[in-house]
Amino acid sequence: SRVRKGASPARKLTKVLLPPLVLASDSRGRRAASPAAQMLLSERSSRDFEPRSTWLGKAPGGRDSRQHEYSPIQQNDCLGELLENLFNHGLMVWVFLPIFAGMQWMVPMLRPTCESGYSNYSLLIVALVVGHHLAAESRSWAAARGLISRPEKTIMHQLGVIGRRRRLLVLGLLEDLDIYTDLMFPFIAYSCDAKITERWLQSWSEVPTIGHPLVRIFRHLRFWGFSGLGVAAACMGGIFGLSRLMLYRNDYRQRGIEGMHSEIGVECTPRSPTRLTGEEFFSLARFSDIALMPSLADLCQEMAEQRRWIFASKEEEGGALNRTRAQTDAIFGKVTAHDLQLAELRDEAARERVDRAQQVYFVILLLGRTLVGNALQLWLQSSFFELGYENLGREAHVKLVIGMAISVLHLCVRCFDAFSKLGCFSLPFVVINVAVMAWSMAKIGYAFTCPQHVWNLSTGCVDIAHSVPIV
Repeated sequence: SRVRKGASPARKLTKVLLPPLVLASDSRGRRAASPAAQMLLSERSSRDFEPRSTWLGKAPGGRDSRQHEYSPIQQNDCLGELLENLFNHGLMVWVFLPIFAGMQWMVPMLRPTCESGYSNYSLLIVALVVGHHLAAESRSWAAARGLISRPEKTIMHQLGVIGRRRRLLVLGLLEDLDIYTDLMFPFIAYSCDAKITERWLQSWSEVPTIGHPLVRIFRHLRFWGFSGLGVAAACMGGIFGLSRLMLYRNDYRQRGIEGMHSEIGVECTPRSPTRLTGEEFFSLARFSDIALMPSLADLCQEMAEQRRWIFASKEEEGGALNRTRAQTDAIFGKVTAHDLQLAELRDEAARERVDRAQQVYFVILLLGRTLVGNALQLWLQSSFFELGYENLGREAHVKLVIGMAISVLHLCVRCFDAFSKLGCFSLPFVVINVAVMAWSMAKIGYAFTCPQHVWNLSTGCVDIAHSVPIV
């Protein structure tokens, strides 16, 4: 088509990029632009009516309009605010909540019992933690969106990351409650220790080969002590991650984004000296998991995958011409798929670094927060459910079932996410978590069918009344 002389470059580009192929006929036979073309027109139309010096140079306010559209604004401030909010809520979860759980034992009115479990009054403090979670997540989400450019935000919309935020926010709020129920579990087990530990030892005595040696250990450790060790392991993992977050935040305050690149060997370029890499986004995703904010972790994961692809001209190897030749040779079988991949105009070293960071991230997530923080706690609570089936009060039963249901939900979500991202690489870790979850669910099911409500994986239903005496 003919373009009038003197038209702006944006209008010329629109005329070239919108051929009749992108035009469609509406119900009245009129030709209308497709949705993609309408979006391009709407983004370019405002510039067509601006002075040439405005959109080519500085926009009103002294800001570069091209930078405004294709690169984040005030990225240093956004990253600092994100780290600060993540650290503050992590402090609430991994420091304040454990201290509050321990202090309840000193207050008779708040002390957990075998009949009712943890006190209902303590849920008021948990509600304050949930309120802090909502405020911190809102500020962190706004800061995280400031780390990505406008085209990347469009990609996040298309991938469904923005739409999943509400569901993942609810999941994070449930995780706050799950952490609290896990922290209170050893204290509830201690209040029922007189009957629970004896039945626990008798069930272990029926296990062949390893049963009696473990009974001698568990006799001194008690069920509540073993549960306390499991909860302590989960808390130590959270505190360790929180300390890493604190060191990362302090290091960022001193050196900024440019200084953080040197830790992973990323060379800053004049074009994008403050561009966050995929590895750094995976670090932010790990810190989001420490702060129990899966919505932010999901956003950082997707952004890390987007930063996997970095353009490299490879002029010394022939550049685009060499890539075209490699594609042609691949069609005729002259080169392998690996050689064709190396000929692509992208930084393969950067892609491999991001792939390794992704694997490390999900392995830590599946073995740390998921296996120790969810699967192990679920196994302990399901054992307590069957051992105290006749001794726990109705309210304690309900609270225990709610905590186990939240753990099952988190296990399913995390295992599915890891397997969908890593495939067979994550399969061994997913199988371990799913096996422990299935074992725990079997314990809960057989608690209703076994005569003594106790079931072992190796022996089936255990007859506590006729079990072998413990020596």
